[in-house]
Amino acid sequence: MRDLKNDLEICNNATSGPWTLKIKGNSVQSYAIEGICSGMKMHGKDAVFISTAREGRPEAINRAIAAEAEVRKLKNDMVEIRQRLDKLRKLRELKKDYDEYKLQSEVEILQAQRTEDIELMEETLAAQKLGLATIAKLRKALALAHSMILGGEQHTEQSRRVIEDALGLR
Repeated sequence: MRDLKNDLEICNNATSGPWTLKIKGNSVQSYAIEGICSGMKMHGKDAVFISTAREGRPEAINRAIAAEAEVRKLKNDMVEIRQRLDKLRKLRELKKDYDEYKLQSEVEILQAQRTEDIELMEETLAAQKLGLATIAKLRKALALAHSMILGGEQHTEQSRRVIEDALGLR
């Protein structure tokens, strides 16, 4: 791999350009680059290359250096982007775990509330059954007392016990 900065320094130390190519002679041609050299025997394509390299080579080197710097920057950006993506993936996993935990907690809360609601309904139902049983006993006692009064029976100890039994007071 070439040292582009060294190549550019070589270009900058050469005679400043642009270099102008001159063709000399009629039957045998020689080439000259004004202010640089004269009477060179070479192929015409080589002479054109030499004369245009003065300006073209430094420009190409500068563009290559800039391109290499851009590639380094893009590689650094890619590393940073990958790191950010990794962080985002981890955050997404954490959020998923949190959402699952939160959902599980909500389910547990609802189950606990449902259990409490069922217990409360069972207690209410038991109280209602007890109330209905008590009402039934009262009706029975009232009916018994009513029949005793209508029958003209005296309130005796026995009738008091019958009523207390009907009310569940004993």
